[in-house]
Amino acid sequence: MSIRAGIFTTTLEQVVEQGVQNTRHFKLTFNPADHFDFEAGQFINILFDHEGKVLKRPYSIASPPIWKGYLDLSIRLVEGGIGTHLLWNYKVGDQLKIQGPLGRFVPKTPLPKTIAFVSTGTGIAPFRAMIHDLLEKKASCQIWNIFGNRYEGGDVLYQEEFEELAKKYPQFKNAFIVSRPKTWKGAVGYVQTLLSKCLTGPADTHIYICGLTPMIEEVRKTALEMGFTKEQIFFEKYD
Repeated sequence: MSIRAGIFTTTLEQVVEQGVQNTRHFKLTFNPADHFDFEAGQFINILFDHEGKVLKRPYSIASPPIWKGYLDLSIRLVEGGIGTHLLWNYKVGDQLKIQGPLGRFVPKTPLPKTIAFVSTGTGIAPFRAMIHDLLEKKASCQIWNIFGNRYEGGDVLYQEEFEELAKKYPQFKNAFIVSRPKTWKGAVGYVQTLLSKCLTGPADTHIYICGLTPMIEEVRKTALEMGFTKEQIFFEKYD
């Protein structure tokens, strides 16, 4: 499937605070005449006007293609980051110019028997899109959402949504883990420790990883030690 990137003007329809880690969920809507086609897992650039120049910043699309007319983003405010500080000043009703879709971080076909999505924080964004897309398309593979956060409560992004999906789709399972718990009763630690608990082995399995570089390297190391090959591991880094 080949989709050509373009430049679109969107309207900021919704902004929702997520947890206590300066993270927000943004909903951008398109003009009725625009048709924004993309694949689950792709990203956009937001084009900011900054000091007389165009500043491009990439953000993963956090909604599946089947949700027409808009796209979701889940973004953490980056200390010292120009793009997110500019974005945090936008209000509902403001217009944002975007470029996309971009990237090839999408599920590889043919689909394997098992897919494990491993992420931390806003690294969940492309996987939220992929999970909804695969389930809507009635993919027969087992899907694991291995998701790590620092704290419980609202910081486990989209927790209730994922739990509802697990109730609806037997082949979809969540494995949440928190590294700095307060009252959390679930798994404690880091996502790489869950791989051997969730996956029976490397046979006919793909692992997708999204998040900061140190986490990705730890998950890759653990997966390789479990017998996975580099060809079974796909990742996208959030710097």
